[in-house]
Amino acid sequence: MQFNEENSKSVIKEFFSKIHADDLLSQFFKGHDQERFQHHPETFMAHGMGEQKYSKEEIAKAHQGLEMNDEHFDTMIGHFMATMNEHGLSEEDKKTVNELLNSYKNDVLGR
Repeated sequence: MQFNEENSKSVIKEFFSKIHADDLLSQFFKGHDQERFQHHPETFMAHGMGEQKYSKEEIAKAHQGLEMNDEHFDTMIGHFMATMNEHGLSEEDKKTVNELLNSYKNDVLGR
């Protein structure tokens, strides 16, 4: 299955269910506008598919002040990839999104 606007909403909804159920990650989303956060990964995936562009500076600024580490980042990526798998997204789409997300690791972690 190819990633598209129709299936992205269900992927994002399920991804956020996983994040909120994960004690390691849920702390980063408490007390924040959940609609805004749920739009963020959808937009990020659109970026990964070549539809939008974010600079490394914008990514770093958006995550500034969060005390995230490698375990947080890798766990979040794991949930995202598992959700894509569960929705039967193509290997090509999964590879593209995985590479994109991992390319921002240092920016997200403030390195």
